[in-house]
This record gives sequence, structure tokens and C-alpha cells, in this order.
Amino acid sequence: MTKFTRRGLLATGGGLALTAGVAGAAAAVLPGSSHHGAKPRDPAIAMTPSGVLRGVLQGSTVVWRGVRYAEPPTGTRRFAAPRPARPWSGVRDATKFGPVAMQLQLAPGQPQPSNQNEDCLFLNIWSRSTVGHRPVIVWIHGGAFVSGAGSDYDGTVFAEQGDVVFVTINYRLHAFGYLYQAARPGSGNVALLDHMGALHWVHENIAAFGGDPGNVTIMGESAGAMSIGALLGASAAKGLFRRAIVQSGGSRPTFTRADAALTTSAVLRELGIDESHTERLLRVSAKDLTAAAGKVAADPKLGGECFHQVGDGTVLPVHPLTGVSPGVDLLIGTCRDEANQLAKLLPLFAPGLEAHTVSLVGKTTWADLQRVYQQTTPASRDWQMDLLSAAFNVMPSIWLAEAVQRAGARAWQYRFDYPDASPDGPVHASDLMFTFGSVDESKLKSGADPKVAQRLAGTMLDTFSRFARTGDPGGATLPAWPSITANGRPTMLLDAQITLADDMVVPEQRQAWQGVDPTLF
Repeated sequence: MTKFTRRGLLATGGGLALTAGVAGAAAAVLPGSSHHGAKPRDPAIAMTPSGVLRGVLQGSTVVWRGVRYAEPPTGTRRFAAPRPARPWSGVRDATKFGPVAMQLQLAPGQPQPSNQNEDCLFLNIWSRSTVGHRPVIVWIHGGAFVSGAGSDYDGTVFAEQGDVVFVTINYRLHAFGYLYQAARPGSGNVALLDHMGALHWVHENIAAFGGDPGNVTIMGESAGAMSIGALLGASAAKGLFRRAIVQSGGSRPTFTRADAALTTSAVLRELGIDESHTERLLRVSAKDLTAAAGKVAADPKLGGECFHQVGDGTVLPVHPLTGVSPGVDLLIGTCRDEANQLAKLLPLFAPGLEAHTVSLVGKTTWADLQRVYQQTTPASRDWQMDLLSAAFNVMPSIWLAEAVQRAGARAWQYRFDYPDASPDGPVHASDLMFTFGSVDESKLKSGADPKVAQRLAGTMLDTFSRFARTGDPGGATLPAWPSITANGRPTMLLDAQITLADDMVVPEQRQAWQGVDPTLF
């Protein structure tokens, strides 16, 4: 059975053996499969090295839901690295989604899923067939590191039109995934370890679903994209994926241990636990730990961003930007108006982000940035929102692309500019339905042409699928799209009419950020 070793916090050892029980179950499912006149193979049956799974056929795609990739992270394992799921005998049902991680309410009025559970480490797979050697995309969901689930996303279109094996995963959130405790190595980054655990499972099992374990792309948006920014610089993640697609992310925020300790202290105070007795956190109910995390997340003193990966010296020995692997190509982009809607929906977003950025760059540099953005932003736009967007993920995306290029890999940049993407324009997350190739007309700006929107969605789906398959996002329907270089940063602008720009930001704004240390973020 696969074991996570101490080395690299928890890289895997050898593969999982196909047990006699599993082989027997497979024979029972496929009677006479090795003999002349055998019954046709059930397309919903996947025979993995650890057991047999039955999914469900939906049109031309098979879906396997609620596949356990790790043992329950409960009890004494609450803040520990995931342990690989044990093999099983017989045929395991994979037709229903598994429970989702314990959630916080991201915004006032946000509905909460009813199937929350600390035992949440499940993944879902979409594939056209168990036969084949298709590229694999592993999707890491967003949700500000406190909400969301793999089951929120449907990989059908990627499987049917992109001909990829699409995987979505759950991982531990807020205090369960990011509560740093100095005495528990890895505790502040167990969410990243969950990602690695899922990727190890994919490497060992995805061939049973028609996927190529040697051609895995990790892809995510917002918190998922920021997680990928961290995985790109995590030594234990090296070799688990070949390419990365980062949407509205970067390698931020990466907390220092001191920053992370502030969150831990706040959670302990809410629970009435002395800092010398953190072992009591293991005995707190999941409901009470979630309630405490929710109060801390709403505390304006902590700025609204208090659960994130941490440079702990173990899972992240160095800041991700300084540890980028040379073997992973990158496709990275942002939405044009990232901050505009977040500032409306999340009360702590704008004041918290500004205060945090000022604490990193200093008042003088922040004042210079304000002056430059005020002078260079068109009158039709809000320069303050553009500056917040830059601090939130535009500059972190640029810095990550540059780090990948310096490491010796290739990086392509894009920006989602389509003005009718939502009633508020191309704001944060408005690109998601385009990413998944299917446009909901009710979510577009009033008067938008749905045919134009759907054409753009098709182009984006094709682009992401092509990158996963070949390592190059360019195609016949796009202008020539070179990767960035030390002296050139071409950026594809995804709009009703797709064009290539010289950069993601104007020269004056880029110059204003010169001298800011990206590893502070």
C-alpha cells in the first residue's frame, strides 16, 4: 500500500498492489472477459490498482463521483497529512458525490451546503472511456480558502469536447486546512498536502479511467489558482504534474509563520484554549471549530484574509516564487476588473487588502502606486479598483509567470476582457462559465449577444484543452501567441475580438511596482 513518507512531507513510496480480492471482484464484474465470446465491457466500470469502481454513464461520458483518495482526516489526524485510501474488495459505488469540506460563509446570504463533513477527501472523474491515454486535468476549486467543493464543477464538456480526463477534488478548508501550529509539522499547509495526496492518487490510478498519468495539468481559479502558485514552488509536489493553468491567482498570499500564528491565536481565544494546550484542538467538535473560524474570518483586525498557506519551512521550505520547478509550463491569466465586484460583496476585501499591502510595501511606495494608477487609468475606469486588482492577483500573476520563465519553463499570459461577461463586466470569477465552455445567458450583461459569448466560451475551452494536451495554448482561431521572455510579456486579450497586447499592464504601472519584493506577498 502506498505510504506518504516523511521526506518532502509526504511524497509517496511505491504503487498500490492489485490484490487478489480486487482481481476476483473484477472477474465477477466482467464474466468471461478473458475468453472468446466475452460480454462487452461495462463502460462505467473502472478497475483501479486499489479496487473496482462503478460510475454512471451520462450520454457519451462516464462520471465517477465521490471517489475516496485519502482516509478520513479526523481524530488525531485532524491537522495531519492525508493518508492514502486503503484498497477494497468488491465493487464500490461511485455514483454520488461525497461530503464536502466544512465551510464558512463567503459572503452574506451565501447558501451553505447540507452535506458538510470533516471526512471530505473525495474526488470526481469525467472521461469518455476507460480505454485510452488522454491528457488529464485536475481542477482545484476556489472559494477564498474557506468554501467550495469539487462537486460544484461539471467536467462533462471538458471530457466530451476537449477529450480530456477531468478530475475535481475536495480539500480541507479554513482552520482544518490552514491552522498553523508550530509543534505539528505541516499543520498550516494540510490543504496543500491534500492537493498532493489527490495528485498521487491520480498518478497511480488515472490510467484505469483512460487517462495518461504522465500528462497531468493542474488547473484552478482564485484560491485554487493561488494554491497552484504554491504547489509550483513546493518541493514535495515536484513531478506530480506537467503543466499548470492559473486563473486569477499567483503565489499569494503566502503567510509568514508570524502572520499565521496571529490567526491561530485568534481561533484559540474563540475556543477558550490556552496556547500551551493546542492538543485540545483535536477534541473540539468540527462544528465548534468551524464556528470559531467563522468569527475569526469576520474580524476586521485580521483583514478578512486569515486562512492561507504558510512558509512553514517544511511543506513550503522557501517562498514558492524562489522554488519554482523548471519542468512545469504555465498558462496564467486574470480578469480585467478583478476587484470591482469583490469590493461590493465582501465588506473586508478593500480595506483589508489595502492595509495588508501597505504593511508589505510601505506607505511611501503605496502612495507612489496610488499616484501612478490615478494618472494612468482611463477616466472610464476606477483607478482605485485597478490598483486593488493589481495587488490582489494581477501583479502576483505576472511575478509567477516571470519566475516560471526564469526557471527555464515556458509561460503564456492572457487577460479576460469580455465586457458582457456579467452585469459588472469581466470581474473576478466571471470567466468561470466561459472556462467550462457553456454560457448561462441570464448571467451575462443585459443586451449581450449570447452567440458571441458562446463562441468565446468555445475558444477558451479549446485553448485550455489544447494546452493540457500539447503544452501550447495557441490554435488556428487565435492570433500568434508567443510565450513570455525576459524582455517581452505578450498577453492574449480574450474578448469578442481576440487580440494580442504587449503586456498585461501599461508600462507606467509596471514600472511603479519595480523594487517591490514579490516574496513579501
